[in-house]
Amino acid sequence: MAKPVTVLALLTDLALPTFGCMELQPARFDAEARRLSVSAHIGAEFADGQGLVRGGFFAAVLDDVMTGAVILALGGQAEPRLLTQSLDYLCGAGPGEFTAEGWVVSVGPDYCLTRGELRGPNGELAAMAQGVVARNTGDG
Repeated sequence: MAKPVTVLALLTDLALPTFGCMELQPARFDAEARRLSVSAHIGAEFADGQGLVRGGFFAAVLDDVMTGAVILALGGQAEPRLLTQSLDYLCGAGPGEFTAEGWVVSVGPDYCLTRGELRGPNGELAAMAQGVVARNTGDG
């Protein structure tokens, strides 16, 4: 009998950068809602001179959680890539426990529309994003 693969292990194996290098808590995926949720403790080493985490970290986490939601919604067989991402940075946050959620809004034959939210340690909405993820990555 094959050993079951956890959501977090599947996403780490697919080389999504954030999933491979951050200390993420077990991921939760709601297949019906096509929604992926992860959390991670982000330390002071990611903070700027004002003691806040923001910017590139937020973009990377939202990229991975939105792409991860597509991978899981498509049954874990695809290797999609985020083509475009539009971000709204609302505030810096942390360090501390962050929660990211990404979900698939619609699935088309070639692309998926995604959205994501990142909340800081106090539950405040720190950033939100939307993206277009290519489903067909066979030719690069």
